[in-house]
Amino acid sequence: MDKNVSVYRRGKYEILYDPEKLRIGFGVYLLGLWGPLIVRPDEFGIYDHLRRGLAEDRCSDMILAALMLVMMNVVRMMPHYLGAFLIDESIEFQKAGKRRFEWNVWLTFGLILGMYRLIDIIHGASYDFGFPALFTVSVILLLSYMNLFGVSPFNKVIVVMTMLLSIQWLDVMPALTRYGFGRGEVSRDIKTFAFAMGEEDTLTIFAVCLTVIFTFASAMQIALLWKEHKLRIAGEETRRAQQNLYESRIEALNMRSTTEAQSLVHDLKSPLTTVQGLISLAEMMEENPLIREYFAKITRALSNMSVMISEILYENRKKPLNMDDLFHDVLAQVSIMIPAEMIRYENDCPEAQILGNRIRLVRAVINLINNAYAAVDKKKGRIDLIVGRRNGGIEIMVQDNGSGMTEQERVQAFELGYSGAGSSGLGLAFTRQVITAHGGTIGIESEKNRYTRVKILLDEVREEEHDGNDGADGQDSGD
Repeated sequence: MDKNVSVYRRGKYEILYDPEKLRIGFGVYLLGLWGPLIVRPDEFGIYDHLRRGLAEDRCSDMILAALMLVMMNVVRMMPHYLGAFLIDESIEFQKAGKRRFEWNVWLTFGLILGMYRLIDIIHGASYDFGFPALFTVSVILLLSYMNLFGVSPFNKVIVVMTMLLSIQWLDVMPALTRYGFGRGEVSRDIKTFAFAMGEEDTLTIFAVCLTVIFTFASAMQIALLWKEHKLRIAGEETRRAQQNLYESRIEALNMRSTTEAQSLVHDLKSPLTTVQGLISLAEMMEENPLIREYFAKITRALSNMSVMISEILYENRKKPLNMDDLFHDVLAQVSIMIPAEMIRYENDCPEAQILGNRIRLVRAVINLINNAYAAVDKKKGRIDLIVGRRNGGIEIMVQDNGSGMTEQERVQAFELGYSGAGSSGLGLAFTRQVITAHGGTIGIESEKNRYTRVKILLDEVREEEHDGNDGADGQDSGD
């Protein structure tokens, strides 16, 4: 079973199944109902070869008739045996957490016997469930037990077809008739013809040779499929290990950078506190009203700087943020790098508030705008920055008319280290981390060569929700 599974539980019993593979398997399986209607002995010229061989006493026509019979049986049986294999592979039965493969055995036998019965009811064609059918089902169960979910469907078709070719030649061996092989009407006619011509040994030798050849080919294919399957699993495990190692290195680098930045920011607070104290003292000693006003403005600026340093130093500290003020900071910073006429800003709720860390939220939104700018044509590009109330919260949307993303790129966009533009791949991962830390959600919609739209949804806070909880605005005690 691969990872795209659904689970049906009933008490201690579980059925794990892959819905897509299950649908494909049943589709292929039901094609078997059309076999007797489309593939007939007269269309393969089996009896024409027998009549010609009998009239001209020619052994080659008998061999051709046997060859046509085997090909006809393979074409008839391929859909329902392959379908049974795919169905069996897509379902895993468990009891108390342990796999119960014997239920797969009953399922596979039930599918084949059920198909034989349906063909008999619908077409009046009686398929014999003899030793060849038993061997075929056994090999299918072996393939299912090997759990070759990593092998391509084409290779599975080839191995099932080769297996059927090897087993079907047993049906035309005259020496095996007494053991339950070749009980079908056409098989009996071919062997009767061989006895009449005295060529039963020739037919047996020819059938044995082809059985050995196709059995060896089938065994080699199964061995190669098993090796391919193991290589795929090993490759996937290696890829995951490399990804984990890469993420660990990035995390260690981030922790080091964060620690260094926090140390630097912490050191900035000491001289800032000194400056604030000296400004306050100078303001108290100054009598000129104009200069006192200047000192007051410097004091407010220093207080704002202290708050910003606290937000960098303590990234989990949040305070009520006004949306108009927040995006004033965003636009002020991006205007340095991006032409103002390229950005269309629309804010339907400037008075709304969210609880957050101003520095990190501004940085997160700027990352999205920078990504949009990198994707658009520098002459015809347009970036929409739209803020409004949606679904009981505040929605921030950044949309561009740039190069867009494929579905695979969209799925991987937030993965740490992934970048479609050759950058570090940290920007979107950081943005998602910030939004998630704020209890919000972020998603991407995109169409290649048309647009990319990123939506952020954050909880809105009301005035009464944060009254008396503004301790984050001030400086940290003890610094």
